[in-house]
Amino acid sequence: MLFPITVTSILFSLGIILLGCFIVARYRDVYEKIKIPLAIITFFSGLVLYIIGYLPDHVIQGNPPVQGQPSPDASAIALRALFSTCRIFILENDFGEISEILRNDTIYSLVFHLVHALGLMITVLTLLSLFGLHIISRIQLLFYRSSETYVFCGLNEYAYHLIRSLRENGRDRCIIVIEGLKQSSEEEEVLVKKIRENQCILIDRNAGEVENLRRLKLPARFYQKPLHFFLLSEQENANIQTAIKLIQNIKKDKTSAENLTLYIHSSSMNTGQIMDKIRKENGVNVDFRVFNIPDLAARQLMDTCPVHETMELDTREARVHSDFTLFLAGFGPMGVEVLRKTLYSGQFYGGQFKAVVTDSAMNSREGVFNNRYSAIKSNYSIQFIQADPGSSAFYDLILQNIYEINYIVVCLEDDRLNMETALEIQRLLRRSGVKRPVTIAVQISESEELSHYQEIALMPDIRIFGRISDIFTESIIINESMDKMARTMNALFNRIYHVDPEDNWFDLDEFTKESNRSAAMNIRTKLRLLGLDMAEAEDSDKQPVRLEEYLQGKRLENLAKQEHLRWNAFHFASGWVTWELSETTGAKKAKDSVNKRHACLVPWERLADVTRRFSQEPSFEELDFMQVRNISKILEASGYIVYKAD
Repeated sequence: MLFPITVTSILFSLGIILLGCFIVARYRDVYEKIKIPLAIITFFSGLVLYIIGYLPDHVIQGNPPVQGQPSPDASAIALRALFSTCRIFILENDFGEISEILRNDTIYSLVFHLVHALGLMITVLTLLSLFGLHIISRIQLLFYRSSETYVFCGLNEYAYHLIRSLRENGRDRCIIVIEGLKQSSEEEEVLVKKIRENQCILIDRNAGEVENLRRLKLPARFYQKPLHFFLLSEQENANIQTAIKLIQNIKKDKTSAENLTLYIHSSSMNTGQIMDKIRKENGVNVDFRVFNIPDLAARQLMDTCPVHETMELDTREARVHSDFTLFLAGFGPMGVEVLRKTLYSGQFYGGQFKAVVTDSAMNSREGVFNNRYSAIKSNYSIQFIQADPGSSAFYDLILQNIYEINYIVVCLEDDRLNMETALEIQRLLRRSGVKRPVTIAVQISESEELSHYQEIALMPDIRIFGRISDIFTESIIINESMDKMARTMNALFNRIYHVDPEDNWFDLDEFTKESNRSAAMNIRTKLRLLGLDMAEAEDSDKQPVRLEEYLQGKRLENLAKQEHLRWNAFHFASGWVTWELSETTGAKKAKDSVNKRHACLVPWERLADVTRRFSQEPSFEELDFMQVRNISKILEASGYIVYKAD
């Protein structure tokens, strides 16, 4: 054995094992890179030590051989040393066979034992790395001291891309993956490789069986800091059911949930309402976000291709002098989300929102849309036209509106068709001599389809959105800075009505939270209307300006009107309708949440009538002014500065 079986040797070995556990838990990726060179160095070091140790005493002492003594057999010494060296890695040694002179040499003995200790360490690390996933996971949880924790219930393509985004933005984050190891060794190897390359902690449990947080056996400190829990399965019903069980068991298990946020992948329009109901029934302050692929893709589109970039802005008066016209090809779920988000992102005082929407199955899709969002068509100039992409009718529509269109989006539910259609539209615009900039955005789901066009350089001036790798990112899904702005905005609004506590974010329903987020997202548009922009204070070298100096006179009034236009559009795009004053008899508030009606969903000029009807103080117009004035407070609380745009 490496050492005699003594208390000291046992403690020493346990110490090495624990050190090995710590190294694998914290620096597994580093060890994976250095283990082979380390093993080679250890092997040759041991070989040299044993060759020297097996030399005859007179050779070690540098004396000539005694007369009649045979010369040492070099090959025999080498073979013997090779055999002894191999035993280093099976926790054995031949220290007793070494020359007594060297055994009594302090330096040789120290180096000898260090090399063997290193061999023991390599063996322990390798065994842990290969067979100790369960042990390693628990040790990693024991040692991790991260300010935020991200838990993924299952590892699919969506989760994988989001994990990569999180890891790129923070190497020290604690990322946990709940996934049962597969029966197939090949599948298990792929899973473990993905987890290792992103430095994740694996909890070997079937993701579908996760019903409460206690079963994960996370240390208590994980619940005292932000804990993000992701339910990204393509089986959306499973996501909803898991979220419901987690909320129901939080109170039962007395688990702290104030810092918990659930992220739920679901296409159902009712998921938010269901989660609100379950949360309130169980009295649990859990924050949650519900999203789906079209929602994320449309968000990314508005973020990377903002509508204000296509407009000629009058920054002296914070307004525009022309209409905004959208041409939308494709009206499936993606097209619907694009229209909704473009509608409330494309509101500017001084211009009207217009849209031309085409689809090969428009006759059936228009009816569903108008039934769900009945106020949109009656309040905005939107043409719904059935036309096959590539048909004469399709291109005639573009030609009829070619000098008005600002923004073209192609989302025909087929990547190749999307790109080919976008390229044809681009050719048509060039041939027609359109000089002003027109945004052409095309939805691409798979990167492989995109690479084909990139290779042949056919994509000038065409913007891409909707790739899974681009939408399952921290900035799109989590976007903590945006939530912080929305939360501050809500608190400032509550201050007007003396709501206690001002920060009642957990008490809000999902619609109200989304309304605040929509207003927060529009702050950058308002700043651009002033010739300004925003940046995170910590990472910016821009010279800040005082926003209050710009929020005066016509600018302030026009931004208040723009805010009302945006607020109207968000409500209409969320299924709300105008509550006519003639129908409000007996009502004490201008808002009827049950029937999704609001008396303020009228043009700016009619708000004064609504204010008088409900004796509103401050007036509804003043609330829009206050929303604009509060921008500087919101940005300051969220860590942003305002600067002059180039």
